[in-house]
Amino acid sequence: MSCGADTDANILLTSLLQGKSFDLPDVNLSGDLYKVPDGTGELYVLPTKLTNADLTIGQVDGSGVFDSLMTSIGAHLKKEYEANRITGNEYTKAYTGIVGGALATAVQFLLGKDQAYWQAILAQQQARAAEIATVTARVQLETAKAQLAATRFQSLTAEAEYGLTKIRIANEDAQYCLVKAQTDGAELDNDTKNFTLANILPSQNNLLKEQIEVQRAQTLDTRVDGQVIRGSVGKQKDLYTQQITSYERDAEVKAAKMFVDAWITQKTIDEGMMAPNGFTNASLDTILTKLKVNNDLN
Repeated sequence: MSCGADTDANILLTSLLQGKSFDLPDVNLSGDLYKVPDGTGELYVLPTKLTNADLTIGQVDGSGVFDSLMTSIGAHLKKEYEANRITGNEYTKAYTGIVGGALATAVQFLLGKDQAYWQAILAQQQARAAEIATVTARVQLETAKAQLAATRFQSLTAEAEYGLTKIRIANEDAQYCLVKAQTDGAELDNDTKNFTLANILPSQNNLLKEQIEVQRAQTLDTRVDGQVIRGSVGKQKDLYTQQITSYERDAEVKAAKMFVDAWITQKTIDEGMMAPNGFTNASLDTILTKLKVNNDLN
């Protein structure tokens, strides 16, 4: 049978979690944003290495860069010469200077073509690394979100543990109070028993003995220990005895009075009748003395 602890626990849990969220972010690491590059695309195509043919194919109107430059420059110079804006001498100087510049450019091109190639390779590798780093950063960001949620969850768990600890302390305090109350109750019970044993039971025993003495006094004149019965019961017995004696004396007086009245009547009829011996001074003195003793009139 349940004592309702499950219901109380649900109520407590609802109170502790009020306003709290334990939802973890739903991260789909299988999405395109989190895929590692598959090695396809422009970043994974090796740059084209420059060759001498890219500079010139060694022919007038060739396809190389130098060939194109010379063709363009020649056309411009020719146009200027035909328009009489430059002379033949100026044409020659300009053409010679342009060729020198083109040759210098060609030499620079030859010296830097390999460097340009490897710089392109390096830039490509850096771009690849940046692409992977971007994916890694995205994964780390989502991981950080999950860790943050987990940290919040741990914090809320710690808060719940704190509340639970307080409840446990309260329960222990209540348990302590209960045990203390039981101990105090046991001590009080022992004290009560000791008091009863030392005081109430002896008093009850004495009362029972006195009740026995009262019942004994109904038929006997002494207690169990042989002493004369005293107190109210003794007084009552003395009263009964006195009443019996009084009744006896009253009967005696009445009987004597009846004879005295009869003698007086006879004496009235016959004045010469002698008084009975009971009417002598000695007899009367004996009777009066007896009355004084019996009535404590001495």
